Amino acid sequence: MSQEELAEKIGVSRQAVSKWESEQSMPDSEKVILLSDFFGVTTDYLLKGRELEPQQENKKGNKASLGLVLVCATLAGIWSLTANRFRYDECFLIILAGVLVGLGLSWVLTKKR
Repeated sequence: MSQEELAEKIGVSRQAVSKWESEQSMPDSEKVILLSDFFGVTTDYLLKGRELEPQQENKKGNKASLGLVLVCATLAGIWSLTANRFRYDECFLIILAGVLVGLGLSWVLTKKR
């Protein structure tokens, strides 16, 4: 795409696009938003040269998943140990089943986001 075509699409002069490309000037925030929409990238990508890092959201999701797994495993462990009818190896298997249930629940809940 030429500078002229881009300039026409976002409503600026060709000279403005040329100055942006040569880093002689920066587009104002309104134009950055138009450019991000036009090219299908984030404003962070245009301004910083990199995409937003999804790690923050992943960290929150990972903590929630771990918490759900621990809750399910703990509940299974408490139930199996207080029932007084299971051997310790059976209690271990019940706790392991609680972990699997927690993993399954966290997987289902994160897929809906």
